[in-house]
Amino acid sequence: MSKAPVVVREYEYLVPEDKGRAGCHCVGAESFAMLREFSLANREGDSPLELMRLCSPRGIGEAIQLQNYVGVVELRNGMQVEMLPKIDIAGGSHFTDREIFARMLEELGTDVTFRSFDRTGLTTGNTPLFEVFVSMFMEEVASLVRHGIRSSYVTVESEESFIRGKIDFSREFRKGAARAHVTNLIHDELLPDRPENRLVKATLIYLRRSSRDNHNVRRATRLLPAFEEVGRCANVDADLARCVVDRTTRAYDTLIAWCRVFLRGESFSMFKGESVATALLFPMERVFEDFVGRLLKRKAVCDARVNRVELQARGQWLFEGRRVALRPDILCSCASGRNVVLDTKWKRVAGPRDLSVVDMHQMYAYGQRYRAEGEECQHVVLLYPWHKGVSAGLMPRGRHVSADGVQVDMFFFDLSDATKSAEELLSTIESLAG
Repeated sequence: MSKAPVVVREYEYLVPEDKGRAGCHCVGAESFAMLREFSLANREGDSPLELMRLCSPRGIGEAIQLQNYVGVVELRNGMQVEMLPKIDIAGGSHFTDREIFARMLEELGTDVTFRSFDRTGLTTGNTPLFEVFVSMFMEEVASLVRHGIRSSYVTVESEESFIRGKIDFSREFRKGAARAHVTNLIHDELLPDRPENRLVKATLIYLRRSSRDNHNVRRATRLLPAFEEVGRCANVDADLARCVVDRTTRAYDTLIAWCRVFLRGESFSMFKGESVATALLFPMERVFEDFVGRLLKRKAVCDARVNRVELQARGQWLFEGRRVALRPDILCSCASGRNVVLDTKWKRVAGPRDLSVVDMHQMYAYGQRYRAEGEECQHVVLLYPWHKGVSAGLMPRGRHVSADGVQVDMFFFDLSDATKSAEELLSTIESLAG
């Protein structure tokens, strides 16, 4: 019987044996050793990757504490570890943290689209996260099959009793008298045996074998006959290198990205380590930034108060000579002609005392460089996820004003009611710009 996945949230602990303490999750000694090797393999110099941190808390002993990466990791021994974000749910909201996470992933700017995310499985909490990703891949393959898999011309060598294509004289001169009734030919034939289809077929075979969900296994089994004329993928790297990017292969863009994830173990962020079979991991800073930015951009289209919302704004530099680019997460150009800079931070802060000095230096630089000509005060807003220790929206006592006209405010974005928070944020931007 397959092991149930271990579900862990941000900043909780993974331990090799059951400690019976809140926030600690036992994964077993073998799996713990594999995760420890994975963590050590992803160190950058003396600074460990933010995925997980080796530590020894008092009363717990050796442990691995998760950081700001969420997703799923499957180890070589079959153990799956689901890492979910720590999201507070406001009273009266009918969403769960898993469903909110699914909605946030839909806005993530990666090579893989999450529009087909299986929210039902996430909402009920019965479907492991890995199986949700597998289901998304199956949906992409089903869409491809419905529209028809692409074929390309392949050079074929054959012996025929009639002439088509070109005669292969080198083989023709070597044939024996017993083969005099046929001619050696070289011709092009339109076949589905192309690298893109071989990769998709190889991924279906792999997932049919490794998936633990009967529904996904049945879907893979039903989809494979559509690739019956496609050959075996003998070398994944070689087929990935042969993939063609043009208008005829746009339907494969998402599928090839998924094939890289499942066949090569590549994630949406680059990781190393032989103990991990598959790692589908996302930095929550990026997820939160893309979710708020893209939601705000859509809302601003129908809002006369904001002319334009630019994500990862460009054009300003910290030093002359275009040195050290300053790229705030969100730049709002308002109808009043003023700019409001917004920067997202996936951190839990309770007030001004928790603000990072480094973050404040960064906000001050944004305020100085993105100030409109002739503007006396430049407004910068720090966006944090709302939690139960604070009030949603703008924090009045969180304002900082410098002597040379840079004003930094704090805004807490309620992910459980994102639409309302986005509208309130637009009203805040209007009042600051006005």
